[in-house]
Amino acid sequence: MPIKNGSVVMRVDVSSNGLGPFIHDKRFQVNINGFLQRQQDDTLQFTVGNEIFNLIPRYFVNVPSRPLWHTVDQAPVLILGGISDEKFILLTDTSFRDFFLVELNIDSCWVGSFYCPQASFTATIYDAIATESTLFIRQNQLVYYFTGTYITLHESNHGSGSWVRVLANECIKRLCPVHFHSNGSEYIMALTTGKREGYVHFGTITGWVQRCSGPPPSCPVVNCSITWAVFIADDYNLLMLVEIEAPTTRNYFQVVSYDLGDPSLTSVSTLPLPQPARGLEFLMILGTESYTSFPMVPKGMFYNPYKNLLLIWGNFLLQSYNYENFIYLADFPKEESIKYLVNSFHGDMAIVTETEEIWYLLEGSYRMYKLFPSKGWGMYINLQMMHQSSLYTSNETMVTLFYEDSKLYQLVYLMNNQKGRLVKRLMPVEELLMYHQLSDHYLLHQRGNQLTLPFTNFCPFTVIRLRDLPNPQVYTRQERYQAHPPRMLEPSGFHDENSLAVYQGLIYHLLCLHSKYLKPYADPVHDSTWRWWKNKKLNRDYYFYLASNLQSASNVYIDMTSYEKIYDLKAKHELPERIFLDKGTSYSFSVFLTVRGHSINLQDGGASRAEALTPKVDLGVVLADPGCLEAVVKEEVLTNRNSVLFWVTLSDKRSCFDQGISGHHLLKTSMLVKVVGTVGRCFQNTHQGPRMQGNFMVPVLIGCPPGKRLAFDITYTLEYNRLQNKHYFDCVNVDPEMPCFLFRDIFYPFFLIQDLVTGDSGSFQGSYVLKVIGGGPTMDTIREYSEEEIYRFNSPLDKTQSLIWTTKNTTTTKDPAFNIMTHQSLGIEWLCLRNSPCHDTIPHTIFAPEFFFKVLVSNRGVDKSTYCDYQLTFLLHIHGLPLSAKRALLILMVSSSVFIGLVILYIVFCLLLPVVVKACNTLRWKINNIITSESYYTYTSPSRIVSGTSETKSKVSSSVSSKVVEEKEEAPVETSKKHSIT
Repeated sequence: MPIKNGSVVMRVDVSSNGLGPFIHDKRFQVNINGFLQRQQDDTLQFTVGNEIFNLIPRYFVNVPSRPLWHTVDQAPVLILGGISDEKFILLTDTSFRDFFLVELNIDSCWVGSFYCPQASFTATIYDAIATESTLFIRQNQLVYYFTGTYITLHESNHGSGSWVRVLANECIKRLCPVHFHSNGSEYIMALTTGKREGYVHFGTITGWVQRCSGPPPSCPVVNCSITWAVFIADDYNLLMLVEIEAPTTRNYFQVVSYDLGDPSLTSVSTLPLPQPARGLEFLMILGTESYTSFPMVPKGMFYNPYKNLLLIWGNFLLQSYNYENFIYLADFPKEESIKYLVNSFHGDMAIVTETEEIWYLLEGSYRMYKLFPSKGWGMYINLQMMHQSSLYTSNETMVTLFYEDSKLYQLVYLMNNQKGRLVKRLMPVEELLMYHQLSDHYLLHQRGNQLTLPFTNFCPFTVIRLRDLPNPQVYTRQERYQAHPPRMLEPSGFHDENSLAVYQGLIYHLLCLHSKYLKPYADPVHDSTWRWWKNKKLNRDYYFYLASNLQSASNVYIDMTSYEKIYDLKAKHELPERIFLDKGTSYSFSVFLTVRGHSINLQDGGASRAEALTPKVDLGVVLADPGCLEAVVKEEVLTNRNSVLFWVTLSDKRSCFDQGISGHHLLKTSMLVKVVGTVGRCFQNTHQGPRMQGNFMVPVLIGCPPGKRLAFDITYTLEYNRLQNKHYFDCVNVDPEMPCFLFRDIFYPFFLIQDLVTGDSGSFQGSYVLKVIGGGPTMDTIREYSEEEIYRFNSPLDKTQSLIWTTKNTTTTKDPAFNIMTHQSLGIEWLCLRNSPCHDTIPHTIFAPEFFFKVLVSNRGVDKSTYCDYQLTFLLHIHGLPLSAKRALLILMVSSSVFIGLVILYIVFCLLLPVVVKACNTLRWKINNIITSESYYTYTSPSRIVSGTSETKSKVSSSVSSKVVEEKEEAPVETSKKHSIT
């Protein structure tokens, strides 16, 4: 499916059919690599550089780890630099399931100068960022990009032939990533140094076009330096961490906001110079707390758009939800310094320090856990060594740390027997937290004369279940198809090349039907596979009979019912990966908790069991945007089951989003459901290992959900128009895909809201604006109208006699330039006034003129029932257009003249016919006389001709003539006969 949808990132999920031994579900990435090119000898070669096949230990052993930066869920190819003194990168299109070491084809220029201070030259690739189709790298102070060849994205075979240097006149000290795309673009930021210290360049990647906005934002004062920058897409501004030089005191840091829409700088907050005194898990910095003499050294920032969470890190960790008030996490030691953060964007994050320590933080809590090195890590490694695992050795170096499908992974270089290899392995976060709990939380109980060590479970519940979950497709917006392979009739049952080719063709045809279903005219049946089998299901029993008797072609049988769209997918007792909410919609579920037995203490004095259960387990819902979402939690105590049932309802408040195209410009937010006191304490043992319990973080996207569209309901429109107008006349040349409507009839249009995910299709009940934006007398002559013409042809305020249509509805837009229509409107009356394009249409045949209108229907700004900005453009065929008065009079005059001329010609013909006949007879008689005379002289003997006199000739001639006349009078109906004269 993603190939047809213009995506280059694909995932293949493989699951068991439930028969035989249990098999774990597996997910594979099948991404399109646009940086490979097929050579003439049918080999593949990288376009970005040359592949290196020898992974020397020097490249990885004792080399510091580095972050893996890319556009989340968007980049098909990931790259990682940081190999010392080499212009090498690790490149992968399977999230490091396999990878390639590539030497880049870049010039590696030396740019150290007075304006670009550079202590030493190195070939190391410091910063590497991967977007959907473009790779960015920084070497020394130079920035390069390379665009891959992605025909699926760009609809052209366009790609970079070589690395392109950008910002050639700038000295770049750091690239800052933007983890999410927005507004149809991806972004990247570059911080300057040297002569232009204190500037940030904001780059926009749209397709294969890269550009940098200018002039770039700079520091608010003269002597300052920008340490880091993050992009806030919802506010369309930059947050910059600025170091400001103070002449009398130490340098201090500020968080500065830069509005990209209205360029302006605003100082948001000033960070404290020393670190606060420790003693608590967290501390709200208000300025009244006590401080230590240990200075704060900020090094970077991180922003999570789903939680509106800003993190500032260095030798400390601060978090803020409004960019002004900060919370200091005291668990992180001030002696360490953070190198980079890794966020799953599903509720947890990992922290890597300069000494390669790994810390873990669950968002929504303030307790930090040290994963590596730790006692739990040592215990886990020993167990893995005992199992002789090939993924762990005593000599290993971490290359990077990253999240994939909400799971934390390490890319490590293992040395074993002087041989090294690069592997990807899962970071056992849950196991390490369990070991940490067992080692830190224990109590010694006195039993007789001896102390015993019981292992106490500090989790407040024994069972937690999610219940009453709705069908997930409504909220996840994932379209699913069922496409079983054809059945082989061979005794072995194995597929061959023919059956696989048939299956591939069927899948391709299914993809084509999926992509072509987005047409303006709605089908009678709302299903993209309906047209495939609608005319073939009559013969289904016949094909089944052939297959039953092994008579199918190529021994392949295709079951028509095996290719369909799935609309009723059931929930699997877990919250969906993400939730899409339209205007006023809600998501409801329940959480069932069984309280741990020893924690229930019935109080004396008649306290009920329900009152005792309630304080032991508490459920909280944390919303990232409480002004946009509303959560309602209802509690029901099940005393007889020692349990509590919580009903949770998440609703949209109809206040934080305007209107947008389906699936675009969505507002990112989140919902966190947590059981109090479960962080790092509650785990469930499953067949896939331990799993953390008690915290559910779900990303929520507010706006118009993907897969919803507006369609012209041609079936009901024809039926209703026939009913209201008492008749229906189609065109002479019938087109079943585009029926015609008569000009003089009132036109009643109806539209459908079709949900391509759930299969729902219902009448559009909202308001909309209808405009004619183009047209022409034929399909080939349709042209687009200008904005001025659209106003004149559609606005009821037009005074230029240019209206194409009108309606009796009095509701108009705010300006009021256009009419507002609903499904209860009084219909459309076609006008085609004097200055409209459909006025005085010249007919090309003997039938009445026709016209094709290009109609735009939009609910933007007039419909308050949804966040969706529905826009539908379709062609409307109107026939029976009247002629103008002048042209009608001209045609009448010409027709009358022709008719009168024909009548006169007929009369003249009737009067002159006898005369003409008589003249023809006379002419004929004369012609006969001439022929007779010539015949007489030809057949008379020569002697008689010489001796005969003129008198004899005249007598003979006169006698012959008189004889002929007499015969005609006696027998007028007989055929004249020739008499020979001898």
